[in-house]
Amino acid sequence: MNRDTGSRGAMNDSQSNSTVLEVESYTPLIDPWFLECFLVFNMVVCVAAGILGIFGNVVNVIIFYRQGYQDSVNVTLTSLAVTDTGALLSLQVLNIMINPWFLSSGIPVDAQGFSLMVSVYPHNYFIRVCGFITAFASFERCICVVSPLRVKSIITNKTTIITITLICVITTLDLIPPYYISYLGWAFIPAQNRSILTAIYRQNPYTVFSISYIMTDLVAPYATFFIIILSTSIITVKLRSQAKWRQSLVKSSTNISTKEKKTVVMLSTISIVFVICLLPQSAILAAISFVPELSYGGRHFDVSTLCYCISYMFETILSSVNTLVYFKMSQKYREQFILIFKLK
Repeated sequence: MNRDTGSRGAMNDSQSNSTVLEVESYTPLIDPWFLECFLVFNMVVCVAAGILGIFGNVVNVIIFYRQGYQDSVNVTLTSLAVTDTGALLSLQVLNIMINPWFLSSGIPVDAQGFSLMVSVYPHNYFIRVCGFITAFASFERCICVVSPLRVKSIITNKTTIITITLICVITTLDLIPPYYISYLGWAFIPAQNRSILTAIYRQNPYTVFSISYIMTDLVAPYATFFIIILSTSIITVKLRSQAKWRQSLVKSSTNISTKEKKTVVMLSTISIVFVICLLPQSAILAAISFVPELSYGGRHFDVSTLCYCISYMFETILSSVNTLVYFKMSQKYREQFILIFKLK
């Protein structure tokens, strides 16, 4: 599932300079029956949660649009809702294609190679953008707590829009290596005696993937975690110190308002959920870098498959849970939600 999956166990094509996937037999450490049952369970849970998450994020965009964008927080939260929707949509394709029912359907498509091109790479892009936006939101709220009188001049709507746009554009560099080194095409597989639609790789793909893997799948996620954890820690320490003189909070103009404090707590909650839900994927990617047998075509790829399913389940939760956080912690959001669905 990671970026170098197509580079290992590649086979030279006699008619071109490209390579196609060749999955070697591996030594299973997990009972195949259990793994198959878990894949079906994962598909059912993730598809159901993903559909609810997509619906919830669409509702989020509508509510934040109705509230207006005078506050830069709404700009950030709208961007998160859009990227979460993209992450969920791309993940639905993967959930459908890697389940045992599709794999045994006889459709001439290599589920692993095809899903890499149309699902995994786009999903990784949206998750990266979501991570950087979350880090930016954490940093923004950190400034709000540390220097509340200057935050309005430092973080404006224009600054937020420019920053998020740059994040979306610059992160597209993440897609250049995989789509440069691979493309969808028909390849004849002698073992199956037929042609299938799969990912075809140019010569020596591992050279490109190894560099791309380090930068985009290791450095970027852990740098994001570092910013989020550092900002959230500073916010926590600062809020605790201010709690010692709550009576002076109302009178002192140098402290954050109750509204700002609620926003800080809400965004901090989102940041913590992000770190918790993304840790499984980061852990398996780090493990693969040290244990090649876990990579695609390796002897223990079944372990990676199980870990990826668990990590994608967490990512589905990550992209779907924000609606509940907003509803629980934001009175304005709750009022708009009730108004839209006429719950009263």
